[in-house]
Amino acid sequence: MTLALIVVAGLYVWQRLSPLELEGVTVAVPRPAVSRCDVTVDVVATVRTNGRGGVIRYQWFRSDAPPGAVLTERVGRGQRVATLTLRWTFSGVGSTSETATVNIVEPAPVSSGTAVSYRCRAS
Repeated sequence: MTLALIVVAGLYVWQRLSPLELEGVTVAVPRPAVSRCDVTVDVVATVRTNGRGGVIRYQWFRSDAPPGAVLTERVGRGQRVATLTLRWTFSGVGSTSETATVNIVEPAPVSSGTAVSYRCRAS
């Protein structure tokens, strides 16, 4: 009986103290800006975790700008998905194809990116 209690207590403590781990990261543009003028596009990183609580430190890289600031997202225990959003504004007539990349700094280094396109024709 005592041994079973020790095993259960040990498992409980191990689950509570084990660190947040990433299981995968994908980046997508749910609503592309193609053929729309003067728009703000959401670039969304979906981060899958092991369900442990902790902090994700990350940075967005845009192909047309210097690196963004390092940001944090707190993940609660039991939360298996975190969503990180970059809002990218395009304006004017013309077209461009750029790249957005999220770089996870912590709890483990990993990055993922996607193409972001904009096209606006003069009326």
